[in-house]
Amino acid sequence: MTPRPFLRAAVASVLFLLLSVLMLPYPGIQDDEVLFTTPLYLHIEKQFRVRILHHDLFLMVMSYIGALKTMLFAPVFAAFGANRWSLRLPVVLFGAATVFLFYLLAERANLFELGRGSRAATLGALLLATDPVFLLTNTFDWGPVALEHLLLVTAAFCLLRFGQTCDTETERNLISGLTLGFFCLGLALWNKAIFIWSLCGLSVATLLVFPGEIRRLSTRRHWRLAAVAFLVGALPLIVYNLRHKSATLSENAHFDARGPAAKWTQLESALNGSSLFGYMVSEEWRPQPKPALSAVGRASTWLRERLGERLQTGFYYALGLLIVAVPLWWSSRAARFSLVFCAVTWLAMALTKDAGGSAHHVVLLWPFPVLFAAIAISNLARFQAPAVKRGFPWGAGAALLLGVALVTMNLVVLNQYLVQFERNGPAETFTDAIYRLSDDLRAFDRRPIYVIDWGMLNVLAFLHQGRLDLKAGSEPLMTDAPSELQEKVLRLMISDPEAVFVGHVAGEEMFPKVNQRLDRAAQRLGFRKQVLKTVADSNGRPRFEIFRLLTSDF
Repeated sequence: MTPRPFLRAAVASVLFLLLSVLMLPYPGIQDDEVLFTTPLYLHIEKQFRVRILHHDLFLMVMSYIGALKTMLFAPVFAAFGANRWSLRLPVVLFGAATVFLFYLLAERANLFELGRGSRAATLGALLLATDPVFLLTNTFDWGPVALEHLLLVTAAFCLLRFGQTCDTETERNLISGLTLGFFCLGLALWNKAIFIWSLCGLSVATLLVFPGEIRRLSTRRHWRLAAVAFLVGALPLIVYNLRHKSATLSENAHFDARGPAAKWTQLESALNGSSLFGYMVSEEWRPQPKPALSAVGRASTWLRERLGERLQTGFYYALGLLIVAVPLWWSSRAARFSLVFCAVTWLAMALTKDAGGSAHHVVLLWPFPVLFAAIAISNLARFQAPAVKRGFPWGAGAALLLGVALVTMNLVVLNQYLVQFERNGPAETFTDAIYRLSDDLRAFDRRPIYVIDWGMLNVLAFLHQGRLDLKAGSEPLMTDAPSELQEKVLRLMISDPEAVFVGHVAGEEMFPKVNQRLDRAAQRLGFRKQVLKTVADSNGRPRFEIFRLLTSDF
């Protein structure tokens, strides 16, 4: 790569890095964000690991989530401890690497066809680096999606290069691209099995858009190498399913014909950058806002007051207009590939029951919506009719104006997120009260701590690196009519004289009625609640309570 394209790619990556680091400290750690650490700090079921030479080797975290991230982060936590920075900064670096590689992918995809690779790649990289949903999901990786994006873009780049240079490079260089590409696809499938959606999109798009290349490159040796590389990458997932009768498919792959209509709204809000308002960051109408204290917060608030509330980027509508403008993109196979990939991948997720309806699912379409838009906009420059200013083609002016407008709207919506983080705080599942709760529980590090609601167990285990005696206490509280075994567990939990309990305050429960059910069971057994500490978030809103259960005559 020549220095100038390298610099463009680096600028976009650094922009992503800076914007992510600005956001990184605000939200508390979400429970699913540290789900991958459960094999390190909590018990993991026997079915998800294998015993080799007296050591446990983790295969999976859940039936559809592999232990790749667990293995990558274990040495990070050992070296730097468990905190928001050691958890999130490596993920941010994954995102920055994705932006960098996306520039290379976009440049190579468009340059070989139309000779305007740098223009499309620069716009695409800037759009991706500032895209609110891509940036936030690749900073707070509760999906998880960061490794999926990195592996997808790496595989796409390697395989595209393999296909384009097969007549000019040595066989050794070619094979390295082919095997690395398919190895990354296998790793991505192991990392999260719903990558099968993206594999469907990649397969159909390649068959429809690149049939000639497939015929030209289809040799037995190439297919064998591709299959071996893919199987090696996905090997832990394969081993798990061989040992447990295809548990990944049988437990998770269920058809839902009503999905597409119900999930289109989430697609729209993700493309417009608005889907995480109210989920990750508290709405502006929530009570007890606080003044912006940091210099960045004050600057963001000043900008917000002058621009007004901006919750949507408009990318959804711009994308729709670009799709309709067929002459802008029909000549680009990269653009057609992107559209087919997005259509097939989204349909696959929309038809999957209990999936595809959240931002961290929809964002798995990225970066291909951005690649399509960047190519279509850059192709406006082909229209050379003179504008008002002599010698300045209107097409180039329109492309520049539209590109600048989309990047600017991305930044404005990101500023809205930052203002709400600063003034209104994170929303419930990302509450920053979790840090105060973690600190307060240090006083009970030698006592059993029962966590009776969702959103705390994994985070507390992570922040204390397994040193607290944490116990899941929600299971017998999920029903008004517990089974005999659940009733026995409930009695043991309530009657434990050393036990400390942690839950959400009334009205903030994630699992409905868990507080009421525990209170009723305690009263029935002759116990009463004694609240030891109520824990509030940075806005002073009560979120958690630490309590114990005492006999009524205590």
